[in-house]
Amino acid sequence: MLASTVFKQTKGTGSSSNKALKTTPFGRSDAFTRGGFAMMPHATAPLSLMLYFTQSMETQLDYLVYGDESGTTGSDRCYSIGLLCVTKTKVNEFNQYVLDLKKKRGIVGELKWSKIKNSAGQANICIDLLSMVLRSSCCFHSIIVEKSIYNNWTTDKTDREKAFYQTYTYLLKNTAKQLKSKLIVLIDQKCDKYKKNDEVMGIVANNMLAKLGSDRTIQEVTMNDSKEHLGLQVVDILTGAVNSGYMKFLKPELTLSVAKEAAFIKMAAMLGWDKLVYDTYPNKDFNIWHFPSENRSRPATKAIVPNFNIKAVHQSEI
Repeated sequence: MLASTVFKQTKGTGSSSNKALKTTPFGRSDAFTRGGFAMMPHATAPLSLMLYFTQSMETQLDYLVYGDESGTTGSDRCYSIGLLCVTKTKVNEFNQYVLDLKKKRGIVGELKWSKIKNSAGQANICIDLLSMVLRSSCCFHSIIVEKSIYNNWTTDKTDREKAFYQTYTYLLKNTAKQLKSKLIVLIDQKCDKYKKNDEVMGIVANNMLAKLGSDRTIQEVTMNDSKEHLGLQVVDILTGAVNSGYMKFLKPELTLSVAKEAAFIKMAAMLGWDKLVYDTYPNKDFNIWHFPSENRSRPATKAIVPNFNIKAVHQSEI
């Protein structure tokens, strides 16, 4: 594995911050790039991504943002939406790194949280992907919505699609405000009643940014097939994990698959937490937002204190 030592800005709970010396499997980094992937053999990017990169410099984008959700159907007491942001110049390296992880962990087919069931390899790839985000120039932003106290979800049960996309838009706006970069957003396909939810989400989020005095940095929002984008598969895993962790807080007797339960313990420890149930102080790198406001700091708000000395899950633990 390629590795290098990097200086990475570490967010604290106050206004000051410190530089922490860390080791990353992704290659060179400095104070300007905040991490990056190693120069690996290129994986072939989907045609849609290749077309984006042929645009002129005036419209070239800074980040590709992959979006997915978890828990919107069924009787789950919360749902979550996650956005994984990958620097546009690192997409090929990102793809290759994820493919290498899949091979290492014996994962066949599409990465999905619903497929994390009964093997150490399945648990470990969840931990690997979290480590990748924390160590690299990627960032992850999520919103966890407790359905019972979200008025727009409970008052009009016939139009929960609208309530869902309102929270998606809030998350996208906040992510764009944090990143201050041009974004092109690829969200996982959904069977919606209204067929232009993706387009409207981008327009409304940009209008929100403009009202705040920020630039309209969201270039495009489109629905895409997760089979064609490893970024959508990775964000599926991360979003599923944070949502399921919070479900366990809301329903303590809930027990999930053995691989998920094993992954929860290690992922929480990697964040410097005892459980995967907290929200975070606003930050650019790894942000969990509990929504609505009555749900903030429930059970608590915690800073991310990365701990990379986490041992892999052994098959005997499953």
